[in-house]
Amino acid sequence: MDFTEILNNIQILMLPVIVIIGIEFLLITLYYFLYARKQPSNQIKRLIVGAIFIGYIVFVLELTVIGRGTSHYMQMNLQPFSGYIDAWKKYSLRELQNCLFNIAMFIPLGLFLPFINAKWKAFKWSFLIIFSATLAIETYQTLSGAGIFELDDLINNSLGGIIGYQLYMLGASIVHHKKVKVKSLIGNLAIPLLMGLIFIGMNIVYAQQEFGHLAINAYTKSNMSEVDVSTSLELSPSPTVAPVYKKMKKNDDVEALLQEKLGLSELRTRTFRDDRELLLESPTGNQYTLFISSEGQWSLTENHYTAEQASSNKPMMEEATALMEELALLPQDAELTVSENGLFEWQLLDRPDVNMNYWSGEVRLGLKPDGQIYSLANDFHQNQLVREVNILSPFEVYERIKNGEFPQIKYNALVQEDELIIKKGDQINVDAIELSYMYDTKGFYQPIYRVSGTFNGKDWFTLIQARK
Repeated sequence: MDFTEILNNIQILMLPVIVIIGIEFLLITLYYFLYARKQPSNQIKRLIVGAIFIGYIVFVLELTVIGRGTSHYMQMNLQPFSGYIDAWKKYSLRELQNCLFNIAMFIPLGLFLPFINAKWKAFKWSFLIIFSATLAIETYQTLSGAGIFELDDLINNSLGGIIGYQLYMLGASIVHHKKVKVKSLIGNLAIPLLMGLIFIGMNIVYAQQEFGHLAINAYTKSNMSEVDVSTSLELSPSPTVAPVYKKMKKNDDVEALLQEKLGLSELRTRTFRDDRELLLESPTGNQYTLFISSEGQWSLTENHYTAEQASSNKPMMEEATALMEELALLPQDAELTVSENGLFEWQLLDRPDVNMNYWSGEVRLGLKPDGQIYSLANDFHQNQLVREVNILSPFEVYERIKNGEFPQIKYNALVQEDELIIKKGDQINVDAIELSYMYDTKGFYQPIYRVSGTFNGKDWFTLIQARK
């Protein structure tokens, strides 16, 4: 779930919270005018804080308890900081967002507690409530199957509560002393400052690395002490090398190309992180959506048109070829295939073992019966040779399998998560170890090994980074 999805879900969940707080405020207003006009104002303030606190509790329960499924019965992840480790190994903002969201969710709890009860101004009592609350949620989730008991969640929620408590103490210090004291500021912001320094350090380390990270390295080592691993392959232990490539992205001039060649004009632009979506219009008034990905791909689609309308027409080979030559999108040697609905596809097969720069990918063109474009998608890109690197030998790859240093990949949608857990008595037979390639987080095309065979008699495969 990315940040935009989180915000959309929060907006949906906030509706019942707003209704509850609104009802509470209405009751507080009635209470004030009917009974408490002459009462101390602190009482009304406590009621208002209490009303907001109840709304916050409802919001947290919506996120963690109410309406969740029951597909994770008695599942636990007791590895500390596993979320941060996965985010680092994948270098994934999405993974990190989940960790930070779990921290942010409990910051209000730490802020509210000292307001509600003077006794809870003592750190030990606030922390006890914060820790007990997150422990109760995690325990409920694992017993009911509504979620996985994760030690990371316990740590992050507690950390968020502590940050909230420290923000309260900082505010109380400013109110009491009528100024910001440096000692109080540093002391109460120590945790977020430390986290900020850690994240900055991680980014510096990442920037200094030549290559990026591979998502397949985000795994927990399996215990293979009583697992039978076998192979009939003759595995070479000899050192070997393989090339690494860099994916060259080029989509900055897409709008200019389409405006010049197709006469499309821009009506509106929207940006999603590094991706862009443009609304374009042709001279005849037809509107198109152009999506330009930060990964280098782009697609143009006519709005309100379906390809089925062209299904009864013969493919227009000459028109399609002439149009693609005019757009100058096709590398040499691209293979053309044609479907019956006026869709043409040119493809270049991947050739990562050529030890030189090469093009790969595909471009798809959809034409209407009158020869006009209804869709155009370009995923051609150049893989630029960087250098050769030392890689594991097949024998070393097999040793990694024997040592449990590989990810268990969900190779079939019907496979359950518990079926992928390596346990005593399991049998793995390796039938093939083949060199393949995968893009890393910096856009480098790195060599990997695809290891295939059987796991407890069923087809199985895994992927292992080849570069040493």
